[in-house]
Amino acid sequence: MARKLELPAVYAQSFGHVLLDRPLFVDRAEIEAFAADLQTLYGVMVSLTDRVYGGDLRAYCRAIGMDDAQADLMCRRAGDPPVLHARADAYHDGERFSLLELNVGSELGGTDTAQQNRAFLGVPEFADFAERFGLGHLDTAPRVAAALRRAAAPVTSDEPVVALIESPGGLAAHEHVFLAVREAMADHGVRLLLGEMQELGERNGKITLRGTPLDVVLRYFVAGEIVEDRAAREVLDTLNRADEAGRTALFLGLDCGVYASKGSLALLHDPAVRSSLTPSELAVVDRTVPWTRLLDPALQHGGDRAALLERCRDERATLVLKPGVGYGGVGTVIGHQADDRQWAEALASAAGGDAVVQRLVVPAAEPVVDAESGRTEGWAANWGVFVDQEGYAGAFVRALKPSDGAVISFSNPGTRSSCVFTTD
Repeated sequence: MARKLELPAVYAQSFGHVLLDRPLFVDRAEIEAFAADLQTLYGVMVSLTDRVYGGDLRAYCRAIGMDDAQADLMCRRAGDPPVLHARADAYHDGERFSLLELNVGSELGGTDTAQQNRAFLGVPEFADFAERFGLGHLDTAPRVAAALRRAAAPVTSDEPVVALIESPGGLAAHEHVFLAVREAMADHGVRLLLGEMQELGERNGKITLRGTPLDVVLRYFVAGEIVEDRAAREVLDTLNRADEAGRTALFLGLDCGVYASKGSLALLHDPAVRSSLTPSELAVVDRTVPWTRLLDPALQHGGDRAALLERCRDERATLVLKPGVGYGGVGTVIGHQADDRQWAEALASAAGGDAVVQRLVVPAAEPVVDAESGRTEGWAANWGVFVDQEGYAGAFVRALKPSDGAVISFSNPGTRSSCVFTTD
């Protein structure tokens, strides 16, 4: 069916070649409940700075293995914790969702995927099917538009001038993605300018892009991209000052990255940290976050390092090793794909960084009929579940045939994109 979809021109050019041949379906109450758990988890994570680290965000950064240079960037912005604007990457094992990582911040991919939902509904046969079974979907783009307008409220009472800003060279590297985001945001009344950090200026305390004054900067650069770029770091300082002065809003600051680290999820399974949680908070952690621990011996708040490593060696086939900060599955080692020696070496090499070990979640197979051959195959799905202050904010899926690997990410050329419809 994917080849019959009539997609908007830019979205079709950007993603038309990586679409799955079907949408995916999920019970609406189930995914909304998962999003509510994500809200709770985020509240717990941001509270740990006060509960466990005496209000010191730098101490939190050290606890999750973040290096000093990145921590410095994330701690330059003072103030309250960032508002919740996130996308969970999760697997569904046939019984429930399990959280693999929580991408907190403004630099989220997939916010324009409702273009696929609308295209499917434009196919008469599917529209009849959707009506018969009461299928629905939630468009993430208007939620982003609303968040940008809220951020702009202290700056302007008019429709805000918004610019999506990447790191130097980042816009050109992923231009097709940003053009599709701009197309989707225009449908919701937001005229999105595109630029890179070196194109920003400052006039009377207000940020400008190629001379145009900006009300909101939608940040798509991350700390790792600018940590060694002095000029970019100076631009960040200018952005933070403009935000604090109420001249140009920065949506959102780099401090989001503290809570996006997989090390933050690992803290939730650290015995000493767990002792600070309430029974209801522990229940959310245990049903949502697979067992996850930091490996660096300097980061162990509770428990026995030697016992942890012994457990990791004994349970290799059911574990995965990941960098705390990373994207696209880079640096991931899956236990059952390594032998004992390779696994031991991977554990040893992770001892001095922010790596985590996590219980492997096996996603339930999603049947997909190949549009050309008619053959049905089971695909693994990585669910991207958006959540904000209001709760569930839409979803999309990246899917992969098991024969094409185990890491479901667009860095793997076999990965395909699909939209999500909810059922009542």
